[in-house]
Order: sequence, then C-alpha cells, then structure tokens
Amino acid sequence: MNMMPMTPERHGRIRERLSLEGRVLASELARDFGVSEDTIRRDLRELASAGLCRRVYGGALPP
Repeated sequence: MNMMPMTPERHGRIRERLSLEGRVLASELARDFGVSEDTIRRDLRELASAGLCRRVYGGALPP
C-alpha cells in the first residue's frame, strides 16, 4: 500500500488526474492513494469549494 500523501500533495495529484482523465472516482483515488474514501470526499469538497473541481455522485469533474 502507498504511503498517504500529505493533503496539499494529494490535492495536487487529484487536480492532475482531473486534468488528464477528465473525471475521477473517489473509490479509485482512495485505493490509489492508500487513504479512506471519506478522506478523498473531504479533499474533493475542499477542492470544489475553491472552484477547482465540480462534485458529482461518486467523484468529481473538472470545473
């Protein structure tokens, strides 16, 4: 299992994945980053509040 990246690093990696893939799923991010889905959902809420993504059921889309 991967070591849990610190929040700013994880946010950057989520934004990178959004840019490359156009959509991210919380379950896949949690598995890939070695954190809980609750942690990813919290990250996605923070990114959405900053206007950096749009929340959708199960994940997020680019803004």
